[in-house]
Amino acid sequence: MSGNDVLKVNELCIRVDGQPVVSDLCFHVAAGERVCLLGPSGSGKSLTAGAILGLSPHSVHVDGSVCINGVEVADIRATRRPVQSRSGMVFQDTHSALNPLVSVGTQLREPFMRFHGLSRRAADEAVVTLLRGMQMAHVEEILKRSSAELSGGQRQRICMALALACKPALIVADEPTTALDVLTQNEVLKLLRECTGTADTPALLFISHDIGAACRLCERAVIIDEGRLVESNTLTHIIANPQHRFTRQLVRALHDSAPGRPPFAPDFDAREGLLCTA
Repeated sequence: MSGNDVLKVNELCIRVDGQPVVSDLCFHVAAGERVCLLGPSGSGKSLTAGAILGLSPHSVHVDGSVCINGVEVADIRATRRPVQSRSGMVFQDTHSALNPLVSVGTQLREPFMRFHGLSRRAADEAVVTLLRGMQMAHVEEILKRSSAELSGGQRQRICMALALACKPALIVADEPTTALDVLTQNEVLKLLRECTGTADTPALLFISHDIGAACRLCERAVIIDEGRLVESNTLTHIIANPQHRFTRQLVRALHDSAPGRPPFAPDFDAREGLLCTA
């Protein structure tokens, strides 16, 4: 770990109704970094995301340390956390993330007024600038609509804009592309790559079971299985030399997804999304 870590998770243990689900999980995300938390269904990925975000259900008990921007937050609910320790969030279920009874524009305006101290008019202008910067078409028209009137890809972009508008040091994206078609998945991954992981943008924790998507977006991967850390390294190293059974299955699936082609180029660089460029 380094001194510029935005997120530090140390000896995280999660129990659901008294049963251990995640045990002694440790990893970190540095400022300007994009890291993927990979694991099969039921491995504890989303429970880990909930613990990091302060959104765990009451049936879930969290022990250990979650430190965001130097603030210990493991036992603090999201709404009670200090501003500097709050994280942006992008979820798979965009329907529940957005209020269908309120226009998209109204929902986007609020964080600009709250976290940036802008007037209503200035906040509206900031919203338009943000969405245009995200290459979103027909911005003024979309802002008048409710979330129910938008496509899945549009809703996911709005959720990303909401996360960015809150000025977080960290964005946690939990399976954000799972419910989307292939073309929209590509657009969302491109958007995440453009809006995170630099000196001027939030760090990213990308949670997925898809190593192909991870390779297009992240530099490092933390891999868990049955609630335990089983492998952690750069994606370049993991693809070239997988150690754990589940990791080998992921890499094998990556090979099988492009028969007759190498899964990565000799000069593969996960940070540039160069998977299958050979």
